[in-house]
Amino acid sequence: MEKIAQNIKNIRLINQLTQVEMGNLLGYSERQIRRFETIGTSSLAVIKRISEVFNVSIMEILS
Repeated sequence: MEKIAQNIKNIRLINQLTQVEMGNLLGYSERQIRRFETIGTSSLAVIKRISEVFNVSIMEILS
């Protein structure tokens, strides 16, 4: 899940967002975003939401 965590962080940085801003867009707290970026997530709902909001494929997040 380390790769997923890095990919989530990269998506945020590419979009020039803070963790708070990303959290607001996705409906998660800053703490949850920080956790996604640190340890990743195995939740398909979270991955799907990131994919939809940032217009990236699920495979981009997983690989």
